[in-house]
Amino acid sequence: MTIRYQIAGTSCMASRRECRSSHRRVSPSWPRRGAVALALLVLLLATGTGSAQVFYTVETEDGQFGWLLGTIHTEDPRVLDLPPVLEQALADAERVALELVPDADMLRALNRAMILPRDERLSVLLDESLYADVLALLDSYGLRASAVDRMRPWAVAMTLALPPPETGLFMDMTLAFRAARHGAEVVALETLDEQLAFLTGLGREAHVEMLALAVDDMQGGRALYESLVTTYLARDIERLRELAELELERIGPAIRERFRREGIVERNARMAERAAPLLDQGSTLVAVGALHLPGEAGLVARLRAMGYRVEPVY
Repeated sequence: MTIRYQIAGTSCMASRRECRSSHRRVSPSWPRRGAVALALLVLLLATGTGSAQVFYTVETEDGQFGWLLGTIHTEDPRVLDLPPVLEQALADAERVALELVPDADMLRALNRAMILPRDERLSVLLDESLYADVLALLDSYGLRASAVDRMRPWAVAMTLALPPPETGLFMDMTLAFRAARHGAEVVALETLDEQLAFLTGLGREAHVEMLALAVDDMQGGRALYESLVTTYLARDIERLRELAELELERIGPAIRERFRREGIVERNARMAERAAPLLDQGSTLVAVGALHLPGEAGLVARLRAMGYRVEPVY
């Protein structure tokens, strides 16, 4: 099985309307009656706009049909037990656009980026008590002290934010594998360098704060993680945003504002522009972190403002 890695939209520098014409038109991969059947299934599954906040259909002005999915980074089997309507969308999609394509090259590059420069050690960057906590907690991940000492603070925070992996098949990877199995092209809306530039740009002080928060959550029984998963399963994206905001309130105001501006608003704008030419082709499923969907600056509102009809499924 091969996953093709490319960055969507990087070759089109013209206006959005000009970009549309530069892409090959692809008819939906099912007859129009299939779209009607899907619409009926939407009515059966959706109990109202308030509860339908994770998965959407997206229709262009000229009738091309696609989907928008909010994801969560977990391997929890409850999350990976995809609803039939999403399974059908994956089967029908000719391409699936993720934030990043989790292929071997990207994962190797990420692993390299998580390592400190040769002359730095985590044990020097952290106070003695916090470092001792990190060592004790990462022992359950099978990481030796020598390996932990080479990790960047943000890498430790990312690791501790999730339970020790059992399968390694997180939601984005599962979507990529299932899409490829159905013969769909899997593309990226961002580059790893773009994501790392935002993350590293927050500064070391922020990284240490993130690490300390991750340690607190793990020592507290992973209350935040469990709340995020439970809320996602309840399809309550507004509550997800509230949980994220509560966590952001625990860090400094300057870092918090930069996280909101660069990590959410600016990335939303970039992903919407890169998703547009793909959605214009039809049969495209766009799957990004659920927190990128809601709000005035979210992908749902942005795509609607760009002329797409975005309707909730569940």
